[in-house]
Amino acid sequence: MIQARRMLSSTALGIGLAAGLIVAAANVHAQKPSEYRVKAAYLYGFGRFVDWPATAPAAAEKAFVVCVLGDDPFGRLLDEVATDAVMKDKPVEIRRISRVEESGSCHTLFIGASEGSRLGRILDSLGERPVLTVSDAPGFAERGGMIGFFLDDNRVRFTVNLAATQEAGLRMNSELLRVAAGILKSRPPGD
Repeated sequence: MIQARRMLSSTALGIGLAAGLIVAAANVHAQKPSEYRVKAAYLYGFGRFVDWPATAPAAAEKAFVVCVLGDDPFGRLLDEVATDAVMKDKPVEIRRISRVEESGSCHTLFIGASEGSRLGRILDSLGERPVLTVSDAPGFAERGGMIGFFLDDNRVRFTVNLAATQEAGLRMNSELLRVAAGILKSRPPGD
């Protein structure tokens, strides 16, 4: 009976979290926000549905760190989303970085589309480090990134590369996977 209550409670929590992300995205869409306001909300919200290993360098940080590498398409939008926000019992901090070597303390790393020509080298240098990689560069998830944004009928959608997240030791909540437009479960040929 206790086990059943725990499972029911855990399921309710997961559904509540997914509903929260969906409602936040729907509210953002209802107000006809910019594409990058929606992406900023998602980028922040992904942290609720991912678990990092306790041994990850980012786990030692006093803040939940979201980094942006390359040209920053968000401007102040990401900062606004993160103002006074708390993630995993830590205040959210936004950092702009210019080199992938600065990403060691990042929980989430948004890789700007401006880095598309260097994407393979960036992902290779991250290797299997537990950093959630997100981008709107074309084909990002198919190229080995973890979450790739794309537009579908003027709506922001995303694809998850489950193989890449698992190789990095990250665990994605099934509720996040349910709202993903696509899930890749194996590495692309040639990797």
